Formats: sequence, C-alpha cells, structure tokens
Amino acid sequence: MGLQERLEEIIQEATGTFGVYVKHLESGETAAINENRLFQAASVFKIPILATLYRDVEVGRVELKERIRLKEEDFVNGSGIFKELIPGVDVTIKNLATMMIIVSDNVGTDKLLNILGKENVNLFMKEIGLCNTYIHFSCWELLCACVGLPPQSFSLDTYYEVNRRFKNGEIDYNSIVFQESHENNVTTAADMAALLEKIANKQLISDKACEDMFEILAKQQFRHRIPYLLPQNTVVAHKTGTIASVVNDSGIVQLPDNKGNFIISVFSIGNKTEAEGASIISKLSRVTYHHFLNKVTV
Repeated sequence: MGLQERLEEIIQEATGTFGVYVKHLESGETAAINENRLFQAASVFKIPILATLYRDVEVGRVELKERIRLKEEDFVNGSGIFKELIPGVDVTIKNLATMMIIVSDNVGTDKLLNILGKENVNLFMKEIGLCNTYIHFSCWELLCACVGLPPQSFSLDTYYEVNRRFKNGEIDYNSIVFQESHENNVTTAADMAALLEKIANKQLISDKACEDMFEILAKQQFRHRIPYLLPQNTVVAHKTGTIASVVNDSGIVQLPDNKGNFIISVFSIGNKTEAEGASIISKLSRVTYHHFLNKVTV
C-alpha cells in the first residue's frame, strides 16, 4: 500500500473533514487529500504573521529588539502566558513572536498583527504565491465571533463573557468562523505546506530569517499532534491550531540518517473532540515518517 492509500485509510477513521498535504523535500514525493480546500486556520495563521514580521525586519520596518509595553487592553482570551502577567511589562518584539509560536500566545499575536497590519500580511502571502490564505480577524475578533459576540473593542466585561461562553460550550457554529470564506481566517493544506517548504529550503526573505523562523517553530511546546507518535528526539518545527471543532497542525519534520525532511500540513473541522482530531494528525504523521524513512535511500 502506498503513502496516498495509507493516508486515505486513516482519514476514513475520522468524524471530521480533513485537508492534508505531505511532501518529502529532497525527493519531491507528495501525497494529498483535499489539499486546496479552505479551512479555518485557527492558530496556524501565526506562521504567516511570523513570516511577515521577518520580511519587515529585513527591510527595516521593524526591529526585533524594540520593546513593547503590554497593557490590560491588550489581553486576549485563549492560549498564552502574557495575559497572566501584571499589565505594564515590557517585552521585545522577538519575545512576542517567540511566545506567539511556542505557546500560541494570543496577546503576542494580536500585538504583532497590530504592528504589522493585516493587509500587509495578506499582501505578503499573495506575493509569495499563497493565493488561498486570508487573515480577516485578530485572535480577539475571532474568539468573539466564535461565541456569537459582535465585533467590539476590548473590555474586561467582554473578556470574562468570552471565557464564560467557551467554558459552557456556547459556540456559534453558524458564525463566519466555521465557513469556507475569504472573509474568514482561512488557508489550505497546500498553501501552508508551500510556506513551510520555503522556510525549510531557505528560499524566503534570507537564510538568516529562515534559520530564525525554523528555530522558533522547532521550540513548539504543544507536541501532541505531528510529533506525538514520532521518536522522542525528532526535530519538528511546527504550529498547531485549535478552535472548537477545528484541529490543525503544520510543520517541517527532520528524518534521521540523512534521509532528508518532509512537510506535513493538516487542517480539519467537525471533529467530535480535540483529542480525536489530534489522534488523526499524529497517525498521519507517523505513517508519513515511516514511509519516507524506509523509502528514501542515502
């Protein structure tokens, strides 16, 4: 059974709908399922933000060592640690970017998105060929929409109401968040794979920018998807994403014994539980890992 058939067999176990794209970078071998279908990006949209940040650093618009003060109005629900700190702390832009990726910090993400500008991120993605990637919402806006709240600026009352609705499972599945629309935060498995391939091959911005981005992505703390069923010391530079029934992960995996690297990009929606979606992703990753490990010759 070939890799394509093995991936399809795993997907048949899922209750959700999946988009998958895998590619061994050295041999060029690929396999894909629904790779051009639009999916809610969730926190995987933080990879395009990271890439745009490093492009702006390269052209001198942004300085990674610049310090930004985090205030109460910068708080965002969901993942991350900055919201747990006493307001008034000063952090560098590099700190914001690192926390945005390795613990999926939503405060750091929205601060960076405000500095860079959504349209700037969208334009850069189109410039490098990602024609199906759109960022319409900040994390704050996305989380509010997910629980049925209208667009609004930050207030502590809204912050606590968003927390309450998520805790009680009050998800608005009719909202734009769960639609295949360019007015949403959407991407495809193929688009994110293309972006990661550029980073892995040092074909984006500069060698140093790609090395820095890879290093940050490889420090990812959420390792219960792509890396979960791989050997413990496997280097995986990746970014997860989760919101309600959406469970995603996209990354670069290094094979041992000079067998090269592969990209695996998985997006999904309609999972019964986060754990089920994560399990499917980890199985897809394991099958891909062993296929390329055993097939590629040194």
